[in-house]
Formats: sequence, C-alpha cells, structure tokens
Amino acid sequence: MDKKYSIFGILCIVAALILGLQSMRTQEAVEQYQAAHPELSSHPPANAAGTSGNLTTSASPATASSPANGAAAPAPAPAAAEPATPAATVLLSDDDIDVTLTEDGGAIKTVALKKFPAKIHGTDPVMFNDGAPSPALALTVPMPVNANDPLATYWSWTGRSAISAAGNPGVPPRPLLTRYTLDRAATTATSVTFHGTTPEGLDITRTYTLGSGNEDSYLIHHTTTIVNHGANPVSLARVFINAGMAPVPTPDASTLSKNYLDFGYYDGKSARFITTLEFMPTPARLFGLFAAKPKVKDYVYGDDPVADLHWVSVKDQFFATVLTPKDVLGQGFYVHGVDTKVGDTTQTTVTGDLELSLGTLAPGDTKKLELTYYVGPKEYVRLDHLGDQQDLIMQFGWFGGFSKILLVILIAIHKGIAPLFPTWAWGWTIIGFTLILKTVTWPLTAIQVRSAKRMGQLSGPMKALKEKYKDNPQKMQTEVLELYKKHKVNPAAGCLPMLITFPVFIAFNYMLRTASEMRFQPFLWIHNLSAPDSVAHFGAFTLNLLPLLMTASMMVQMRLTPSPSADNTQKMMMQFMPLMFLAGFYNMPSGMILYWTCNNVFTILQQYLTNRRKDAPLAQQPEASDRPKAKKR
Repeated sequence: MDKKYSIFGILCIVAALILGLQSMRTQEAVEQYQAAHPELSSHPPANAAGTSGNLTTSASPATASSPANGAAAPAPAPAAAEPATPAATVLLSDDDIDVTLTEDGGAIKTVALKKFPAKIHGTDPVMFNDGAPSPALALTVPMPVNANDPLATYWSWTGRSAISAAGNPGVPPRPLLTRYTLDRAATTATSVTFHGTTPEGLDITRTYTLGSGNEDSYLIHHTTTIVNHGANPVSLARVFINAGMAPVPTPDASTLSKNYLDFGYYDGKSARFITTLEFMPTPARLFGLFAAKPKVKDYVYGDDPVADLHWVSVKDQFFATVLTPKDVLGQGFYVHGVDTKVGDTTQTTVTGDLELSLGTLAPGDTKKLELTYYVGPKEYVRLDHLGDQQDLIMQFGWFGGFSKILLVILIAIHKGIAPLFPTWAWGWTIIGFTLILKTVTWPLTAIQVRSAKRMGQLSGPMKALKEKYKDNPQKMQTEVLELYKKHKVNPAAGCLPMLITFPVFIAFNYMLRTASEMRFQPFLWIHNLSAPDSVAHFGAFTLNLLPLLMTASMMVQMRLTPSPSADNTQKMMMQFMPLMFLAGFYNMPSGMILYWTCNNVFTILQQYLTNRRKDAPLAQQPEASDRPKAKKR
C-alpha cells in the first residue's frame, strides 16, 4: 500500500512540473495572441476620428441624453486640426509632488510622486496620467446624439458586475472647452488659474492650489467657476470630471498587481472596484487548458438616479488618486481601459470620470464646483486622516480590521527599528512582529503542541483499534473517542491557535499586497518585500529562494510533530502538504513568506522544547476507570 501511494505521489509531482512548465509559456502565448488580434487596441491615434483638439476620446459609439428642463446643452468644441500654437504648461511643486498643468482642458497633464521611483533602483518617479487620453480633472459633457446610431451598445455597471445595455448614455464624454488660457497674473508658486469661454457664452475659470499648512502634501484643491454670459439657459445636469489615469504596468507585471489596477467608487456604504482586467483579453487559464479570448468591453458606464457617490479613485497596487467633490454627490461614472505599447507588448491601464449634476445655469447665473484631489501613496494612516472612508481603497479584504491593526503595529515597530537598521528595517520589523505575535500566542500554541505530543503517544493504541474494528467503522469511532476521553486528549485542541493565526495570516497577506510602505524595501538577498524574492532566472522560470526555505521549515515542523494517525492515505497527504503550500505561496510577496517562515521557525523551537520535556508514559497514568472498584460491604 505504501508503495502504491509513493508512486501516486511521484506521478503527481511530475504532472505538476509538466503543467508548471506549460503555464510559464502563457505570457508568450498571450503576447502572440495580441499581435494576431489588432482589435485588442481600440483607442485611435491623435487627430483620428473621435478626437477633439488634441484630446483623444474612445472610439466606442454612443449618444447623449436629452438635456433636462428643456435647457440648451453646452455644445462641445468641434473636432478640428491641432491649434497653431502649442498649449502652455505650468508646474506646481512641493516636497512630494510635481504637478504639470496644461492649457489643454485647463487641467492636470501629469503628477510625479518625487519620493517614489517607478522602477527599483531607478531615478524616474512614479507618474500618474502620463500619456493619458485626457488630462486629469478635465471637464467634459455628454457627446451629442448621433443620428446614425441612435441606440448605442455599452456596458452598464450594476452592483459588482457589468451587463450589456442599449441606449444613449452620452459617453465617451467630450470636452466642454478644448483650450483654456493660462492666467499668468493669477498664477503663484502654489496656485494656477485658467480661463476660457465657450461659443454659447459660458465663462469658465479653473483654479488649482496645493495643500498648505497641516494639510496632506499630496492634496490638490480645485475650483471650477462657470458664469453664463449667454442669452439662453444651459443645462449642466450631466458633467464629467476625470479622475486621472493609473501608471501603465510593466510587461512583467503580475496578475496580482493587475487585480489592484482599477477604478473605484464609494457610495456611502461600501467601496466597489472595476479592474483593468474588465478591458483586457482573457489569457489562457489553468495551465493553458482554457484558450485565450479577446476582450469584450471598451468602456463601462454606471448611472444612478440617486446621487450617492462620495468619491471615485483610480489606482494601482501601491498608489492612488482620490477625487472628492464638495457639497455635491456623484450620480454616475465612466471607466475605460487605455492600451499602450510597451516594447513588444500591449499593456492596459485604466482611467475614469465622475459624473455630477450641477443643474441648469440661467443667464447671468454662476455655478461653482469645488473638490479635492489626492494623488499619492496608498498609506493607510494618511488616507484614514483624509476621512470619508478613503482608506477603503487599500482593499484589505475579509479581515480588513485585522489588516489595519497589523499595519499600525508594524509602523510602530518600524519606528523603533529604523534607527538601528536603516537599510533592512522593514525585514527586521516583520521578524520582530512575528516574534511578538508568537510570544502573545505562546500559551495557545503550547496547548496545540502538548496535544499533538499526547496524540502521538496514542498512535499504538489507535492502530490496534483500527485493526480490531476495521470491519465496523462505527464501533471503531466510538472506541477512539473513549480512548481520547480515557487519556484526557482533546483532538480539537490543535485547532485553537488557528482562531488567531489564520485571521492574522489572511490579514497580513492582504496588508502586504497593497501597503506602499513595503514597496522596494530590501532585506538580506531580497530586493523587494512586496514582490517574490527571485534570485535567478532560467528562461521563463524564476527561482524564488524564500518559498523553498518556508517549505523546508514546514517539513521539519511536521517531522517534529507526533501524529497518531495510522492511515496511510492521511500520512501521504500530510507529506505532500508542504509541496501544496510551495505551489500556492511561490509567487506571493516575499514579506508574507518571511513572516510565515519565521512563524514556522519559532513553532519548531516550541515543539522541540516540548518534545524534550519528559512526560510519564500513558501506561503509568491510570485513570479512575482503570482502578479496581471497592468491594461493597
């Protein structure tokens, strides 16, 4: 029987290796598929049909809704050739960000995060909105009704999924005014103002101001003031404000990182997210057993008759923008993917707009829209201070409360360790945190370890019972329970520490995935605690050392832990469990693997100390039921 299971296990390992090698070719197959399907890139080049000025818009057909209250809708700037003069730009800068603003749209061209390099050991900073089809905070309105396409097909977002719908959603929106004029007289070192006038007489003033005083240094204040100097009322029942575009992912970006590349919104109850995967082709899945498929969505539009959107966000794994209007709530959003050629591959990122209703602007009236725009790292403490549940963009998962507590504890430990180990501070912080957690849970783990030891002493009697009652499983189960009761062994005691360690494990994993504090932090041979610790590359295969050390520590721990089971199947499953963990953890962030490995090492030490403790054999521990009964007088 043992030989049969051994052969089965070896075959499983061989099959896993073959399938693993096949999965390594998935990226190459997807790239070849993209090259063979030009429809995967749907965004037209500049000056092609669907452009306005030098702002590129989506090629997806759609039409606009009729303006409310019978008011005239503002006519978007007509498509035209490039202006003869280039748009002027101006730079606002503080210690943390460089904000480049442009006359095109009177909005933000790019935002550079000066303290965060885009690549490890690089010098170029992380850039938001670089190469975007429209500037961040661009002011747009629904496109006009297209008589040739009265009912366009689009994707409407309902709850957590998008469904195909038909109608006139008016997206992609068009600029209310293509070109503004920089007001140099009103421009200072911390503030920039643009002016513009539409053909129907709307005078628009747009002002941008960096945060000051005790405000967050990644915060930008914005005000748009619209005055109607025309003779007719103008409907502003639907205006769009662009939330920016997330940085384009690198060709080697993992699927995990792309899961955090998304557009999010908060409706006062919960935050929901539309990932860039909505606008990408589906790659081959499950070791290439399911074929790749082209994308089916160009954009997603969400509209709610009840305005309840407090903020929207565009983000990647570690950085985010958060657009928060003041004194008005959003009533919808428009999101689409942006395809960009990076080397020989096509990479997709995401951009989106918040839809607002400013009512109808009568002749001589003024409307003012104020908002704040955060562009910076996804740091929980910073986002929590901004209020209005903006920390939800961290996406901490099921045990979000645990993740927040763990991150606050880690930051506190890091403050004490950083002066001692400035280069490897976060690695030692994780080890110190693991040691503290292990010390706190030591009594619970001790119960588990002692229970495992006593269970191990029962392996002989258990084997005898299973052999004796092999034809009567019900009787065998009853006798096994009596054996546990007789020797005061609780088989469920081993699950007690999991009530703490499992939630901590899940929370720690989610926290490390998205907390920018761990990004590009080195430790020993590890270059980046937020990514796998690849030490060598062999073609498509990467050698990650830390998961191998974690697997080895699990094997040592299992060898030291006594087991009462006499079932060969269970033993075989336990022997292969470390390999299952290896497969599941291999591409996880190295900070997570470091925590789990250290936890294993500390548990090995505890098990070793417990095993050295000499306990009386079970035969020398008579129970009350084994003592001779007193004779009745």
